[in-house]
Amino acid sequence: MTREVSDPCGDVPGRLFDVLLALTVPVVDLLPTTLFESETAHRVTAAATLVVLFLGVGMLASSAIAGCVGTWLEDRYLKRFPPYALICTLSNRLAGRDTPTELQPALLTVADDMQMLVAIVEALSDGRLTVFVPLAPTPGVGHLQIVSPERIERLDTSMASALGWVLDWGMGTESVLGGEGAPARGRG
Repeated sequence: MTREVSDPCGDVPGRLFDVLLALTVPVVDLLPTTLFESETAHRVTAAATLVVLFLGVGMLASSAIAGCVGTWLEDRYLKRFPPYALICTLSNRLAGRDTPTELQPALLTVADDMQMLVAIVEALSDGRLTVFVPLAPTPGVGHLQIVSPERIERLDTSMASALGWVLDWGMGTESVLGGEGAPARGRG
């Protein structure tokens, strides 16, 4: 007895295309019926309608009016949602834009023989530093610590390079630390 195994994905691209074609039916119905003497002609017209629709949406999305509306929606609603605001702030800081100061990568001395990569977030009025300690391999997750500046060694590298080190589970440590394994140091 032979048993057939069905593919759970089946013809997903074909089904997806059929769904997209079904979405174009109201527009295609407005066109003269003489254009659709075959199923192939109907599919080609529907696909062309989709292409024109996507091009139009793309052009509209890149317009100044859409930019203003998008900014308004983001400021009015999305930035009130704490996870969205956090992700925006972190991504802008990591990219070095739209922030007063870029995060500064540094090494935090935890013990005499142990250091960890951190990002200096800000200097407090009493001289201590707020640092973000990223977790490998997801540097967007971590914890904050307030430390004395004597425990910090600033790295002469970009935050993007330092995060690449974290994303690669520590591979490339020597290049981030300045070649010979010694960081370009600047206390506090």
